Formats: sequence, C-alpha cells, structure tokens
Amino acid sequence: MKTLSELLANKNYLPQGNIYKKNINGKTYFYHQYFSNGKRYSKIIDTKTALELKEKILERKQIEKSINNLRSKERVVNLSKSADSLTGTVMMGNREVAEFKNGDLIWVDDDYAPLIIVRTHSLENFLSLRTLDISRTNARILKKVLNINTNEEYKIPLFSYALSISDNYWFKPKQSKLKYNDIIFNNDNYFDTSLKGDSTLISDKTRHTPELTTTGSYEKGWKLINNEWWLYKSGNKNEYFSELFSSKFAKLIGLKTVEYEMDGDYIRTKNFAKTLNFEPMASIAGDNEEYNNVFNLLFKMNKRFAKEYLFIAFFDAVTYNIDRHNENLGFLRSRKNGKILSLAPNFDNNLSLISTTNSLKYAKECGFVKVFLKFLRNNENALNLYKTISFKKIEKNEIEAIFNNIDIRVKNTNDLVEKIYDRYTFLSTFFNNKDI
Repeated sequence: MKTLSELLANKNYLPQGNIYKKNINGKTYFYHQYFSNGKRYSKIIDTKTALELKEKILERKQIEKSINNLRSKERVVNLSKSADSLTGTVMMGNREVAEFKNGDLIWVDDDYAPLIIVRTHSLENFLSLRTLDISRTNARILKKVLNINTNEEYKIPLFSYALSISDNYWFKPKQSKLKYNDIIFNNDNYFDTSLKGDSTLISDKTRHTPELTTTGSYEKGWKLINNEWWLYKSGNKNEYFSELFSSKFAKLIGLKTVEYEMDGDYIRTKNFAKTLNFEPMASIAGDNEEYNNVFNLLFKMNKRFAKEYLFIAFFDAVTYNIDRHNENLGFLRSRKNGKILSLAPNFDNNLSLISTTNSLKYAKECGFVKVFLKFLRNNENALNLYKTISFKKIEKNEIEAIFNNIDIRVKNTNDLVEKIYDRYTFLSTFFNNKDI
C-alpha cells in the first residue's frame, strides 16, 4: 500500500476534470472540462484523446478515494494543557504505572514503570529518551509539517501521547478518557517526510505518527507493510555494507541480532519489540557507557544480563563497532508483568567495520581491542564471566561467504576476511595465553 505522500505525488501527474460529449448536427464532439486557478475551462478534443484522458481521470479519482480513506484513519492530536504542564499518568498499555502533577512524581509502580522513571522519578527524562532528534534535517521538516511549535524538545513526543513503536508506554493527560487501542499507530503517512524530507503534505493540524518518538541522528522512518512495522534508515555504501555484514556475522557466531536487508536506496529492519518493551541502557546507566559502569550495573541486576553484555562487547571489538552507546543497547521487558527478560538483540552497527576506517587492524594492533582487554583484566568479575562464554569455532571461508552474499561490493575483501578472523580468534582465546 502506498503512503499518503506517494499518492499525492501520483495524483498531481494525472489530469483532473471530466470528459463530456455533445451531438451537434449529427456529429459527436468530446470536451475536456476542468478548473484551474479558480477558472473553468472547456477544451474540445478528438476521440482518441478523449479515451486516454477518461482513463487517466478515472485513475486520479481512484487515487483521491484512497487518499480520503487514509486521511479518514488519521487521528488529530492536540497537545492539551494538562499534557503540556506534565500533569497526567504514564501508562503501560491500559495499566497506570506512574502519575505526575506539573512534572512532579506523585507515585510510581516500580515493577511496571519505565526504568528511567523508576531511577530518576522524572517524566522529562522519560520523554527525552524518546524524542525526535531535531539535529536531523528531515526531523525539522517533519516538525514544521506537523505544526509543532514547542521549543522544548522533550515535549515533542506528547503530540503523539509519547507513544512509541518499540514499547507500549504512553502518556495519558489528566481527565483524558483514551484507551491504549484508541492511540495505537495505524498509518505511516509521514514516513516519506521523516526518511526523505518530503513535505508534500502540509497541514495546520498535528497528526498521530510514530516519527515523533523515533530517536537517532540518521534520517529514518517507520513504514507499515502488511501490518508489520519496518524501520528504514539512510546511509552510504560503506555504512550499509557494515550493517549487513555485522547482522549476518552476529548470526554466524550465535549472538542474538536483528536482521537487515536493502530495499532500494535504503536499509531496513523489522521492529524487534513487537510484543515486548524495549528500554535503552540509558534508563539505568545514563550517558555513562564505560565498560565498567554498564557491566557492574548489570552484574548486580542479573549475571546472565552481564554475560550477554560481554558477548556484545566482544562482538563490537571484533567488528570495530565504536558506536555502542547506551541508546542502541538495552533490555527487553514483558508487557504482561514488567519482568526484564534479557538484553535486546544486537542492532545499529552501521558505524562499524569499514564505515569509519579505511583499513581494519589486526587485534594486537588495535587500540579499541586493547581498551576492551584492559577492562577485562581489571575487572575480575567480568573476566571470570567472559571465560564462561562458549565462543563458536569459525573458519575463514564462513566469513568470506558472508561477504559474497552481500550485493554491495567493497575493496580489500581478502584483507578484511583475514583481519576479522584474526580478531575473532584472538579475542575468543586470549585468556588462555599467559603472555598477553
């Protein structure tokens, strides 16, 4: 199904008006009647042109019907005064999990509420973790198209009740009678605006869209395909290759990962939290992404989570993913009982491998690897837990097969295969070498 912006663009290429015929003195004449700039025009045309125009006009009317159907499904959202003053309830589905008055916490359910609220008691912090990044050019275009005038970035999500594709938390303003099913996203009308900067649809009303809670600095957008949400992201050739390789390599070595694929000029992946809640590591660790800080917090929570984190950190060292911050790492929680189930699968590796460097280094020469090893040597709990990870034995030809199965061609494939294999082998066995 085409997006609203695509339908509008297609409509503009088709003629409008109607075709009429008149019989004059026994002869049949065809006329194309239409309005332009407020004036009515009637142009005589031949039979062949009349048939062609009639077909195109019919196509335009069918498109206009589809546009009306899409617009009828849109929900107009006005930021109420109680929401603007941060007075209302944070919900998990239809369950109340925290209440605020003028931004001050009244009460919180520690078992179900978002982790950032449990830790900081701040609604502003919760909203800030799920707000549109207006450093993105297209995000600023989207903000204008939706007529969002607030200068307080953390309030932007409130225009869509702070609802996100990646969880079922939302903000219910005081005295609102809305239910969760009333606000579930049901269209991707602003996908083209968010991903491509298309400003075709300009409205004086704010509409309900998942793009307002789509974080990150790269241009991206959510597309609804056969009732499945897909996240599309833009980038360059090396970033696409790195993302595709990292996903396939993670799968090879047994690391839980989301899968990426190309769709035209963009890379995409399905929503991995369709039935669960994703919460970023920033919810418990803030901006401090240092190995020791994240590991120690997880080790206190659950040793299994800490072990999962070490596997991800190992993977990052192998693939030179220097962009593992606390918002592309996190937890999966049950929507039924709020229980933290595991770390989220590996995702967002577009700045790994060759995207930020011309040549990957061997393990012993890489400063990033040395930092990771230093952390392990200086953290006894981490080192002991790391030794319990069952690293799969892999062969060079398995890595080469991944390269060959990616349609994007890159330079120095043999060199990359050699160095990835070296880094993987070194890091998965280094603790057996007393000289290191």
